[in-house]
Amino acid sequence: MSVPSFKTFLIKSKFNYSKASLYKEAYAKILDENLFNEEFYIKKYPNIKNSGINPLLHYLFYGYKEHKIPALNFDSNIYLDKYPSVKKLNINPLVHYVMYGKKEGKKSFLSPTLNFYNKLFEINSLFLNNYVFDFEPLVSIIVLNRNGLRHLELLFKDFNVNTNYDNFEIIVVDNGSSDGSVEFLESLSGDLPIKVIKNSENKSFSEANNQAVDVCNGDYVLLLNNDMEPTYGWLNEMMGAMIYNDNVGAVGAKLIYPYYYDEKNNYKSFLIQHVGDIFDERIKPCCAYAYNKNKFEQPYESKVNKSNQVVAVTAAAILIKKSIYKDLNGLNEEYFYGFEDVDFSLNLNKAGYDILYCSAALLFHHESSTRINNKKEYLKNNELNTRTLWEKQGSYITQKIFLDKIHHIKFFTEKPLKFTFLIEEFNINLKNYDLISNLAKNLNKKDFNVDLLTSSDKQDAGDDTDVLISFSKEYDIKKVNCRKNSVKILYLDEDFDFNDKLNFYDIILTEKNKVYNELKKSFSQSSFLVNLNSNSCEEMMNIIEECILNKY
Repeated sequence: MSVPSFKTFLIKSKFNYSKASLYKEAYAKILDENLFNEEFYIKKYPNIKNSGINPLLHYLFYGYKEHKIPALNFDSNIYLDKYPSVKKLNINPLVHYVMYGKKEGKKSFLSPTLNFYNKLFEINSLFLNNYVFDFEPLVSIIVLNRNGLRHLELLFKDFNVNTNYDNFEIIVVDNGSSDGSVEFLESLSGDLPIKVIKNSENKSFSEANNQAVDVCNGDYVLLLNNDMEPTYGWLNEMMGAMIYNDNVGAVGAKLIYPYYYDEKNNYKSFLIQHVGDIFDERIKPCCAYAYNKNKFEQPYESKVNKSNQVVAVTAAAILIKKSIYKDLNGLNEEYFYGFEDVDFSLNLNKAGYDILYCSAALLFHHESSTRINNKKEYLKNNELNTRTLWEKQGSYITQKIFLDKIHHIKFFTEKPLKFTFLIEEFNINLKNYDLISNLAKNLNKKDFNVDLLTSSDKQDAGDDTDVLISFSKEYDIKKVNCRKNSVKILYLDEDFDFNDKLNFYDIILTEKNKVYNELKKSFSQSSFLVNLNSNSCEEMMNIIEECILNKY
């Protein structure tokens, strides 16, 4: 940024010659001392860009009066608060600092944001294990890139030092970049053990990573997004978690959001982005989805500051033993930038491996630089990826979530098992009132949730209903909006004419021996009958579990 002409300063200072001279000299010093960040100022205050005014000039003559700050490493508002005498001089605080304050021993003050950023590093250093290895296995760090030059510059800044681990190679798969990425990567070859695979097309996340694994030399592979900003010790910590624990299939890291300048996203700055996945459920699209556990929480709360086993970790930063990666056939190439990491993690679970979240491996994640930018195309791919995940893993996910809820494990999901009772109408004279009331109390004692839905209510059981129990064979359960994998139960207390409607239910409950015996003869799923005369609640839960294991 060149210094504007004296005439410009003279006009801005309303032809005050002394002020124009002072501010012109200060302008050059501010640039020399790196106390103004043009990119920060424009992003933080986007209206400046449209004003057509030189950003630093704007700050010097107008911005400081509006309590704007020039950079994160100089908070002019704090400067004025700490030195109230400067306020009386009617001078820009940054001009005062570079021209007078610094010589007088006054301090420049970092913004609270930058202070917090620095504090993150200090705190994380307290938890580093700084593992020492008798032998450091070779780690192949695989990075995908497409026109991500600015991200790559940040990723590879001080990369050798930050790893705190010596034996690694870097393989960058470039998917047809045209922004100078390849030239930048090739310029690093003297300092880093880096190899570039040049694709002419934009291959999927799965295909490109599999391509790199096929040619890598490491005993371990580490998939790493190009939009990462690693902190000291991250690779050492992940390798230590892998090697010094038994039965580990994959290790993930603590990912937090970087600082966001804009007001829309500023609230996310330095909060948790990913510490492992967990599942929740929904009606559409069927029937469950993984989400980032503890997202938007503070990065050093106790629950995210302890390494632990998780269901899944994001492939934005995941360490895997190469032999296991190959045994599981790598990332499934039916996905396109979405859920391939969840699918792979579930395959690790199925194969009996543990997945660890490593809390001391800290990286800032400047998210989604490799994803599709076209919103319509992104939504289309998201729908395809969702459908693919459910087709491949739906039965396994359903089974695991139900077993989690029944036994209060809280690993695949933290939600309790929820029952919805379907009744014609609810009042104290309701037929089977005592049965319904006692059953609800017994389920609540087991820390399950119970809700009621009458025929007069909107027929929506909600995303979280796991088990529907109809207490009337006249209740049209087909009209109830619920998840496809919800367990459907009918309570029968009277004789009936067998019909196909009963086959819509997974389980039949009854207190009547006669009804129970007749059902055993005719109900096609007779193993899922519960005679409530015995230990009703316990037996019902056992049958629900058996039903899930058989059905899925």
